[in-house]
Amino acid sequence: MKKFNRRDFIRTNTAAIASTSLMGSFVERALAQNTNFKRCIIWYTPEGCTQRAYWPRSFGDLNINMGASINGLDIIRPDNINNWEVVGDAIDRNRSGNFIEDTSGAATYILQPLKKHEQDINLYSGFYNTGDEGQNDDHAKAVGGALTGGTPKQGSFDQVIGSRLGKGASSIYMPVYGAHVKGRGAADSYTSPARSVGGGTFGSSNWNPMDTYMQLFRNGIPDGANNTMTGYSLDYGRANFLEQAAAQIEAVKCLGGEQARHKMEVLLASFEKLEKEALANLDLSGSDPSVNVNFNVPNGWTNTNGNTTDTSKYWAKPENFGKLVDIAIDTTVAALALDRTRCSLMQFSGSGTLAVPALGQHYTHLNIPGFEARGNDQRHDHEMGHANGNKVKARRDHARIQRWYYGRLAYLTQRLKEIPDGAGTLFDSTLIIATSEFSTYDHRRENMPYMTIGHLDGSMKTGQHYNGRKGNNLRAHSELFLGWAHALGVNVSRFGKASNAYKPFL
Repeated sequence: MKKFNRRDFIRTNTAAIASTSLMGSFVERALAQNTNFKRCIIWYTPEGCTQRAYWPRSFGDLNINMGASINGLDIIRPDNINNWEVVGDAIDRNRSGNFIEDTSGAATYILQPLKKHEQDINLYSGFYNTGDEGQNDDHAKAVGGALTGGTPKQGSFDQVIGSRLGKGASSIYMPVYGAHVKGRGAADSYTSPARSVGGGTFGSSNWNPMDTYMQLFRNGIPDGANNTMTGYSLDYGRANFLEQAAAQIEAVKCLGGEQARHKMEVLLASFEKLEKEALANLDLSGSDPSVNVNFNVPNGWTNTNGNTTDTSKYWAKPENFGKLVDIAIDTTVAALALDRTRCSLMQFSGSGTLAVPALGQHYTHLNIPGFEARGNDQRHDHEMGHANGNKVKARRDHARIQRWYYGRLAYLTQRLKEIPDGAGTLFDSTLIIATSEFSTYDHRRENMPYMTIGHLDGSMKTGQHYNGRKGNNLRAHSELFLGWAHALGVNVSRFGKASNAYKPFL
């Protein structure tokens, strides 16, 4: 019989269960203290990172240096001192094969907003995106291989594991603001890592996270008491459900004979025990047992009609980019907390030619300290990713933008830690994977910036910077993704082109 947990139980129609003789078994399984399933969030940002401001100076225990700075520094690694045709990380190799240390003082600058969560983080250096061999264009090759391990037809990572983690939509797709990408929507293979497998990806096609929100919560995020949008408390919802269930069973008791009455009394006792367990669980949430997974949506934003080229829409306006990012985060948290899905792919912006120059200004509205953007070639992802203008300023701009993204990633992490789930929090059962299509500028795919946040109930060793290199060679990224699949309890034998999983973190 399929294993049931408390959340499965309370989401099931009481009257339907009560009519079966299996009720006692359901109740017994519902009393388990843990949810016993895992979740995954993929955090996907464009154009890789400025590597000298990302990687630590050494492998082993992770230490995010809060004193790191990029002010006034040239944080470009000259190509002529390394043999991987990529701006190197802080411990890259030069042409003679010797490690060279970055002494610029910029190492881990991008990661500073995550310092609070340092012991929950792993970095994975030494992996390359093998790319989609079916593509000739360097950009499309990188995007096609980013989350597929080089085999797009087999599905992206979120689809492969989401379909096995179960419940609701196997994977939701949460893209934010790509209207600046000329003529391309979020379903386009040039800009989006999502791949259609078995009916496609559930989520937005117009780069608007409200589109996905409306598919998940068309009537708003429910409150446990009256299905309104006034806020949702997991624990209150559980207790309220049990109270209603008890009332229904009292009514059912009158409909059968003495034998049925006795069975219902036993069942009611089981419900009361479950209610007692649920109420005791209130202490897990600290001083405020009411955890609200609702959030405010601006007036008119539930209207998602339109397309990627309509610049009059709220989701295409540069000044709304930051708010849309937070809506994507909050929607993902609510979807996981309410078990609408167990896997979310979150894509922020995209790389491509601008449709209208003004649409490249979304980062200028975020008040990023020190942002030096001057001219179109330094304001948006695509041109910063090529740096046709001032490369030094573009690299610093790129580092500051990435630091801003990791600040929002810190917000997502903290939000997960605040929500009770089973005997712990939502964070305890969730693995966040932060990645990109490129490693750094000019469509490069070597030494990809891979990060995970989460320990999956202690099944992963964290707080580390791992070196995935095989001697002097980089390792295919599909081996790392296969290791993450195993960490999530998805014991597939292959992912992409890999059959050997990289998993020293287990």
